[in-house]
Amino acid sequence: MTRYYPAYLDLTGRRCIVIGAGEVAERKVQQLLASAADVTLVSPTATTELERLADEGRLRWIRRAYVTGDLAGATLAIAGTDDEAVNRQVHAEAALEKTLLNMVDVTPLCGFIAPSIVERGPVTVAISTGGTSPALARKLRELMGSDCHCLEWADAAGVLGDVRADLRKHGTSVPPEAWQAAMDDSLLDLVGAGKQEEAKIRLREALLASAE
Repeated sequence: MTRYYPAYLDLTGRRCIVIGAGEVAERKVQQLLASAADVTLVSPTATTELERLADEGRLRWIRRAYVTGDLAGATLAIAGTDDEAVNRQVHAEAALEKTLLNMVDVTPLCGFIAPSIVERGPVTVAISTGGTSPALARKLRELMGSDCHCLEWADAAGVLGDVRADLRKHGTSVPPEAWQAAMDDSLLDLVGAGKQEEAKIRLREALLASAE
C-alpha cells in the first residue's frame, strides 16, 4: 500500500487543469478557484455552473476532448474520464511534465489523492484512508461535521492567531506544551460567548506565565 505524504498546496496563480465536466469536475473546479488557482477546464461539455464560471472569466474552458499537450506547464491536474485509454494518456503526460495528477477513482494512476475535508472558519481538517476506502473518509467527515465538539476550537483560531503573532512580534518563545495547557475549556467558553478580547488577555497571560 502506498504511503502518502500529507500536505497543503499553495496554488495561487498556478496553472491547474481539470479534464471532464460532470458534477465531480464542478466540485474540483470550485475548490481550485477557492485556492486562487489559474484553472483550465478541458471538456466538450460542461455543467450549467461551469458554463457560468467560464462566461464570467473565472476559468478558461477548452471545449473539446483532452489531447496530449494540454498539461504543458501545469502544476496540478485532475481527470475524471471513463475512458481507460485517455486516462493512461493523461497519466503518461503528467509523468513527463512532472504535473501532480489526481485520476478520480483510479488510485493506481494518481500522483496525489484528494482527501475528504471538513471546514470551519479558517480551519480545514483533511481525512484520508490512502485510497483504501473513500466511503470511510466521507463517513468520518460526516461525523466530524455534525457531532464533533472538537471543531468548536476552530472558532478560537482568530484569538490564537492574534496572540501568537503578538508574542512573536515581541520575541517571546512559548513551548508547544504551554499552548496546549492554555487551551482549556474556560478559554473556549469565552470565545463561544463572543468575548474575544477577554479570551486574548487570558491566553496571553497564561502563555507569558509559562515562559517566565
